[in-house]
Amino acid sequence: MSSPQDVLDRYREMTGQSVVLSDAIARHAGLSPADLEVLGTIQQRGPLSAGQLIQVTGLSAAAVTGLIDRLEHAGVARRRVDAADRRRVLVEVSSGIDRIAKLYGSLEEDTLRVLARRSDEELSVIADFLHDMNELGVKHVAGLTASARELER
Repeated sequence: MSSPQDVLDRYREMTGQSVVLSDAIARHAGLSPADLEVLGTIQQRGPLSAGQLIQVTGLSAAAVTGLIDRLEHAGVARRRVDAADRRRVLVEVSSGIDRIAKLYGSLEEDTLRVLARRSDEELSVIADFLHDMNELGVKHVAGLTASARELER
């Protein structure tokens, strides 16, 4: 049996390695790690508005605007008018993302092999845990963003 501290220790190891891996892939792709991760969010969730990106990342409006500009400049995302509400702009991936997707090919294959060893019940627990940890991370980024705004005043 693992204790909560054991899980926290493994989680910290995993997230630390994830940062190192994200940095290596981002450098190879000519992006920052944050840009790369938000691009992944856009790819997974589909076109998102700047407001939705703020919500799912916890970043400030200014940070999201700059991030979108950098992704467009890198040729991996583009802005488009929302057909349902022409006042709203959505950000979606563009064909330039193919060069970045190639960098993840073997990592995704290896990950799927590891996950294939788990039962449906284990996968459900893992998915729930990762979802909860992501939500916790967004909450803390938003808190840090709000604190930084307060300090600027």
